[in-house]
Amino acid sequence: MSILLQPVITSAGLSALFRAQQGGFKAKISKVGLGSGSYQPHEGITRLQDEKYRLDLASAKTLADGKQLHLTVRDAEPIAGEGFFVNEIGFYTEEEVNGEIQHVLFAVYSSPTESIAYKSNDVELLLAFDLALTGVPSDSITVIDQGVEFNILVAPELAKMGKAQIGNMHRHLKMKFALMDQGVL
Repeated sequence: MSILLQPVITSAGLSALFRAQQGGFKAKISKVGLGSGSYQPHEGITRLQDEKYRLDLASAKTLADGKQLHLTVRDAEPIAGEGFFVNEIGFYTEEEVNGEIQHVLFAVYSSPTESIAYKSNDVELLLAFDLALTGVPSDSITVIDQGVEFNILVAPELAKMGKAQIGNMHRHLKMKFALMDQGVL
């Protein structure tokens, strides 16, 4: 399922971007927050309504002349309880204040009517986002990611599927040989 996300760039995020530019730097997007809050976002938001945790970006690519970012996040975090619907996503920039790194909510997405995904301990989520940077200079943002390629992230799942298929074929052949030994086939 694909949902078009149109995040709202926050006033706090724009302020962090302008502070970075005044210091001769680019704003650094480094984290994505997931939460279960469901609301209509606006520019004045400074935090997610019901944030569960934040994740590092697995990979990032700049598209469309620097005006669009393709961000990928791998969510393998264990959670307490049954799970939750991911209804809100926050994109965080980091800035240094008095020698300490602080995360500022740069952009937020939430929908009062539609969930993005369901998070449980049974499933690892692989989420990909395209973040359009309209209203900010294209050279004002950089992304801090882990440099992980998407293909590497799905390799363990493909190995599990292959193991299950081979196991199924092995059981099928054992059953066929047993039936042949009994003269049924």
